[in-house]
Amino acid sequence: MGHLAMDTSKMEETLKAFQKQMGYTDEELAPILDQPKFVNTLMTMPTPKVRNSTLVLEVVESHGCSEGMKVGDKLYFTGLALLDPKRSDPWCAFALSQVTAVTYACQNLILNGLDPNLLYTNHFSCFDCGSKYGLGTIVVRATVIEEDIMPDPEAE
Repeated sequence: MGHLAMDTSKMEETLKAFQKQMGYTDEELAPILDQPKFVNTLMTMPTPKVRNSTLVLEVVESHGCSEGMKVGDKLYFTGLALLDPKRSDPWCAFALSQVTAVTYACQNLILNGLDPNLLYTNHFSCFDCGSKYGLGTIVVRATVIEEDIMPDPEAE
């Protein structure tokens, strides 16, 4: 399916395109449209500001990782949420334990007009707690970079 990317200069057209992309009936779309915060989200998520934001998760510490994750291993999520498997390294499931929370927090910052790199806690560790109570552990840093994935129609 890929990212939802569209011109958001016209709200009605954007909402129709969203409805088509998602396969929603009018009844399924109605509760979303009844809440201004969701309409704002729908008008912001497909814009270049979000589509060109890539969440990069990088291992910055590794000690005793049984899956062999090492410093420098990275995951790339374009649009802050869609894994780019071509650029991403193999990743242990235990290291993914906080990815949803970090993704949500970065999206929420952007939706509120803030820099996602202001994320208060931009480091997290894997689910394993190290040799005292488990096997090993890694520490991951989250950073958002800007890439030219979706051209900005206003810049043309």
